[in-house]
Amino acid sequence: MKKIVYFLIFFVTLPVFAADKLHVSAMNSFSSIEPSQSFQVMLIEDGVLNDVYMIKGDVLNCTLQKTTDPTRAKRDAKIYLYVDSYTDKMGTHEFQDRLVAKYAQKILSVEEIKKTPPKTVVKKTVSTVGNFFMKGFSYAVSFVDGVKENKEDNRMKSGVKQVYDDSFLSLVKYGHEVEIQEGDEFYLVIKKLKSKD
Repeated sequence: MKKIVYFLIFFVTLPVFAADKLHVSAMNSFSSIEPSQSFQVMLIEDGVLNDVYMIKGDVLNCTLQKTTDPTRAKRDAKIYLYVDSYTDKMGTHEFQDRLVAKYAQKILSVEEIKKTPPKTVVKKTVSTVGNFFMKGFSYAVSFVDGVKENKEDNRMKSGVKQVYDDSFLSLVKYGHEVEIQEGDEFYLVIKKLKSKD
């Protein structure tokens, strides 16, 4: 019993390498196809980065670490940046630690959950319940949703396309390249790599 308690204490006291999530706006354009070597973003919400409290309007100065290509299963390209310094009213300040940021269009947070339309939540819930209780029920829900939205200007075609998009068959498609325009809002998920020394 003592061993279990010691193990739990050891496990709980291990250092946690949590990521900081900052809501930002692009100050210049960036593409995963032909990425530029430097990129600047401005905070649109207050946040904490590497124990530094940052306020709305502060600017993060980043350089490119790498990008990855889109892959099947609708996985979009990924962008990784080094966060070298930040600029505030007092000037430009370098970070002591090596920080790497990953581009994320959105993150799971209370704010993002509030922004999710109730219709989307209801559709996913009904589809899940449908798959559990009656095979094919979720496809019927997708078909009806496609017919109702009529994105193809043909109700039957829209319904069939929606069923395909919601099915596992659509996972053979590749994801998209990331195109960021000046003023676009997104998130940077930032982790500490190691000391610069």
